[in-house]
Amino acid sequence: MDFGAGDGRFAHHGEYSAYLGYEIDQDRCQGAALPNNASLVNQCAFQDVVEDADVCIGNPPFVRNQDLPLGWRAHASQVLKNRTGLSLSGLANAWQYFFLLSLTSCKADGLVALVIPYEWVSRPSVRDLRDYIRQKGWRVRVYRLVDTTFDSVLTTSSITIIDKSVSDGDWRFFEETADGAWAEMPSESGSESGVIPYRRRGDIEADAPRAIRGLSPGTQKVLTLTEPERVRFGLEIDTDVVPCVTTLRSVPSEVSRLDDVVFRRHFRDAGQKCWLIRTDAQPGRNLLSYLNSVPAADYQTATCLERAVWWRFNMPPIPDVLMAQSFRDFYPKAIVNSVNARAIGGVCGVHNLGPARAEALATGLDGLNLRDRVVAHSNGLRKIEINQINAILLDVFGRTAAASA
Repeated sequence: MDFGAGDGRFAHHGEYSAYLGYEIDQDRCQGAALPNNASLVNQCAFQDVVEDADVCIGNPPFVRNQDLPLGWRAHASQVLKNRTGLSLSGLANAWQYFFLLSLTSCKADGLVALVIPYEWVSRPSVRDLRDYIRQKGWRVRVYRLVDTTFDSVLTTSSITIIDKSVSDGDWRFFEETADGAWAEMPSESGSESGVIPYRRRGDIEADAPRAIRGLSPGTQKVLTLTEPERVRFGLEIDTDVVPCVTTLRSVPSEVSRLDDVVFRRHFRDAGQKCWLIRTDAQPGRNLLSYLNSVPAADYQTATCLERAVWWRFNMPPIPDVLMAQSFRDFYPKAIVNSVNARAIGGVCGVHNLGPARAEALATGLDGLNLRDRVVAHSNGLRKIEINQINAILLDVFGRTAAASA
């Protein structure tokens, strides 16, 4: 069984008595040359109920959650909930739906073998699916492919095999070597220490150090501005806009403090998006004029359209430290926030630190190596999740507030 089969290319390999593929795209089905014992159905995989497949294979479609048609997502979610009792995360990408469909479409002793992103072994959005597999006790083998396996794929891929016939709950992880062999890894991340654990917001005292996700204003294109854009529209600093940071890529690695000089050199003069409109006060004439001039096409996002006023988001708090969630080195880029900038997008804010702790965090916590404890998801790029940062903060600083440090 192959859900999301494309042109049925998996039917051309291996030995089997019968192959059945589902593909919703009519163009991919037409003209597909298949072996005599293989067939392709031009239909959504979630329209039929299959429960007796010996093997489910394939390379499920990778469509981001925000790009999934609402009707399709609602239907697929309901089908899976009815069949498994599991509700997938609202952040689930398309392949997760096909993954769960494959698991429930196999016999009790069936096998699932899929090409899916390796990040499924650790990302929070896949936690419920991982827990579901663990509760069933199925045997899991995950083989991480080298990043050059697929030319146009931006995520690190894996061959994931779930053996439902074995209930020992044994999970093992392997990585492809340069000569095409497979080497077993001690953990999902490849290190003996394993993946950094997650600490939920409720686990942390209100006044203890904590990380908060960077603001997603709905559209950075128009709700954050560069210095030239701010000047052109006559927007005043502090009155109409406040400093913000959307990326730390332009900041040299040796810089650990965002002061006025660094902010001007690497953000304002460099043409970075570095000003966030103020929404916590009645907009002045120039700001209102700017917002009214924005074409409707520029704010057609779900976040903006859900608001009574498309641009009126809740202003985020000012963090002590700004930290990039994505990184390649041993430690994410972090800087002490001396200009009261807001954290936007992939830059998160760390709060309740105090001066000494802020400096320690921004300078790498005495050489703390996080690289081997975060799963790479794209060409060596790693993303540390907010709740993983909170776990680090709790481990390093404990539950005490900054004032008592």
